[in-house]
Amino acid sequence: MAMMRIVLSAGEASGDAYGAALIREIRKATDLPVSFRAIGGTQIRAEGAEIIADSSHWGAIGAIEAVKLARDVLVGRKRLEEELNTGTPGLFMPIDFGFVNVRMCRVAKARGWKVLYFIPPGSWRRDRQGADLPTITDAIVTPFPWSAEMLNQNGGNAHFFGHPLKQLIQGEMEKLTDASRVPDSIALLPGSRNHELKFHLPILAKALPLIEARRGRPVKATLGLAPGASVAAILKRWIQLSGRKSDKYEVGRSTQVLATAEAALVCSGTATLQAALCNTPHVIFYRATRLLEVQRAITRTPWPKFIGLPNIILDRGAVPEFVQMAATPEAIANEFLRVQKDPSGQLAAFAELSELLGEPTAISRAARLAVEMSAIP
Repeated sequence: MAMMRIVLSAGEASGDAYGAALIREIRKATDLPVSFRAIGGTQIRAEGAEIIADSSHWGAIGAIEAVKLARDVLVGRKRLEEELNTGTPGLFMPIDFGFVNVRMCRVAKARGWKVLYFIPPGSWRRDRQGADLPTITDAIVTPFPWSAEMLNQNGGNAHFFGHPLKQLIQGEMEKLTDASRVPDSIALLPGSRNHELKFHLPILAKALPLIEARRGRPVKATLGLAPGASVAAILKRWIQLSGRKSDKYEVGRSTQVLATAEAALVCSGTATLQAALCNTPHVIFYRATRLLEVQRAITRTPWPKFIGLPNIILDRGAVPEFVQMAATPEAIANEFLRVQKDPSGQLAAFAELSELLGEPTAISRAARLAVEMSAIP
């Protein structure tokens, strides 16, 4: 019996989650045996894929942090290139992470692979999409309808099947035995990257007592940690910073953490969209090294209008954001209390957002497309 050969490439935590889900759905969509090899992290590995390079700690914001990871990323990219240049070509499925994946698309196409790009880089932009994507892919599955429209206008074969996070959220919510909100509970999502944890844990540790003092009662905090996180080190650091030994934590279960919390404090990233799809009122924050400010000043690169995905997609400030030096414990605590007191505006925005993001079928439909493409000689 012929075996399908599929190589995935996911460079960050969200891509790792999508890659794992794609593997599960591809297996459901075909009776043929499938060989999965991948650049990925703990979730893709858990699905039985053979890991070419571990990307668990590749995520970086800004050139300063990227330089620290450059060696590992370049070694991983070389291994992926060797994989694509070896054996009979199959299907290459890059997931976001344009720094590695755009170049690898060119390599794969030149070698005779079919290329299905899942979540092309910059797909959230409404003014432009990757101009070269139509020529280096055979198909593109993008999470936004405007992205598909622009890519197709440029000669691409792009599909909008809905946002994949909606399907992930729905599947995880169905597993929850009790998704009711826990009174006085706060979800804390400090990020998945090491430098995010370094800057965000101290901010959260100082914000919580301010929230408690102004509410006049304690809160029940739960840390939502990414798969592959160094749990013991993070908890030790958290207790040192906050003195809070009774706080809970969950690893790789951020949907449950968000779905059962009254409100949340969320690091900018995919988790902000996850919070919105869980209908959890929240405040977005992001702090990085001051060198990032210097870098942006030198390159004359201003901060974007919005950093949180709900605000980017809606193109308005539906969720409060605090970036860099504005992300102080005092400002975050004050806004959190205001949002918690009256979440109606956010909840209405979340309903609008969910409508924009389509049906919860993106991963299943992308998997079926992958199987169809793998069958084409």
